[in-house]
Amino acid sequence: VKMADKSRRFVRELFSVYIANTEQLPPSYKHRTEAEGPHRAVCDYIAGMTDRYALDEYIRLFNPYERGQ
Repeated sequence: VKMADKSRRFVRELFSVYIANTEQLPPSYKHRTEAEGPHRAVCDYIAGMTDRYALDEYIRLFNPYERGQ
């Protein structure tokens, strides 16, 4: 339960950051925001992430100094 709650928080916070600033998305997804709208593009981008990549992105965006990044 603890990990599920943590995962939901990560996904929600990643979604919020990408919606607020679509410039954080890779170029292929930035282009999709224009055609499909930001919510669809961000959902698809997050859905395609592995658990490890999502965690790395979370750290990059919210704790940039945690891993020397």
